[in-house]
Amino acid sequence: MGDPRLQKPTSDIYRFLIFGVTLLIVQFPAITQAQMNNEESATPSGSWQGPTLRARGRIFGTFESIEAPDQDSRLNDTYFRRIDFTVRGSLLEDLDYYVKTEFKEGDLDIRDAYLSYDTGPVIVQVGFLDPIDEIITPAYREFLEVSAVERLPAGNQIGIGLLHEAENWTFFVAALKHTIDKHSFEKAGTIYSTRLTVSVPVPEGYLLHIGGYASWRKAHQEQDLFRYSARSLLRSGERFVDTGDIANKELLFGYELAGSIGSVSLESQCAVVRASVPSVLESHSYLNGCYLAGIWNITGEMRNYGDGGFSLQKVERPVFEGGPGTWQVGLRFETVDMSDGVIQGGGQDTWTFSLNWYLNDQFWISGNYSSTKLKTNDFQGDVIDGLGARLQYLIEW
Repeated sequence: MGDPRLQKPTSDIYRFLIFGVTLLIVQFPAITQAQMNNEESATPSGSWQGPTLRARGRIFGTFESIEAPDQDSRLNDTYFRRIDFTVRGSLLEDLDYYVKTEFKEGDLDIRDAYLSYDTGPVIVQVGFLDPIDEIITPAYREFLEVSAVERLPAGNQIGIGLLHEAENWTFFVAALKHTIDKHSFEKAGTIYSTRLTVSVPVPEGYLLHIGGYASWRKAHQEQDLFRYSARSLLRSGERFVDTGDIANKELLFGYELAGSIGSVSLESQCAVVRASVPSVLESHSYLNGCYLAGIWNITGEMRNYGDGGFSLQKVERPVFEGGPGTWQVGLRFETVDMSDGVIQGGGQDTWTFSLNWYLNDQFWISGNYSSTKLKTNDFQGDVIDGLGARLQYLIEW
């Protein structure tokens, strides 16, 4: 019997619209709230005046319609992509805390949980950390889903990190060993990682970002093997490109490059993984991926950048104050190849078009169209297309 989601009626769309109307109603009392602060900042600027606590919540409702080569009809799905809750603040003058939880597929996951101590030259972070930060927070990305290239680095684990943030550059190094979710073997292992970013001095209204990262990872036990995969389209898309649990060591290198001229920007990222398969004579396979994206804010705003990455787009003329909001279009091409040597996970090329409307700093609507060409043994040359729409609401206390 086929996927039961194929039997869902068009009432999925109505539930999605009802979700949007509800968010609009909830949104009106929030118009008078102060503008959001940058997410990377754990405490408000100014002198420390005692312990603080700030909270933030986000709800992402999504509708997707995908045509897959192994299904007889389109797959339609409506779901909450993410419901997360974050608390952060200060315990002492130079000691901050950050905890982010996420409700996904009925489970509560810990995304980040760490203490930060500012020594002056460096910030020491201890807890559940990301070994390599993305160039943009996934929740704020201009496309509904992050690229498979950005998923090549390992996930969060417990350890220690050292961060230095200067005016035009950042440097981070981490040593991580234990994972909270012991069943996620693709995230387990001992990791040593580093990331360096430079914001080249340019005239006002321009931006040039250069970054690079690297990591080394080894599985805790021989049976805890790493897996590499790429979702074919949106969140509901299947993983036709998938190596299965196969490698016990890896060496990863990647680069980031982004530039902006006013409201137009280009962004690229590539990564290469040397994955080692356990055997009598250890075998190495090289897996890789790249993407190139162009983004244009039609209403003229520049993308919000700071501390080595992009954050939530700031809306200069909110809809609820009589303005147009911020309208944005984006186009991204991505290619991944996970077949080399003894690893034969396949590959794919994906085009994604994005249209976003930010009503204000807290409420925005996104739409995507994606087309993926598969390059696997079972689906050589098959094309999958998908439509996605998302309503996103953010509020801070």
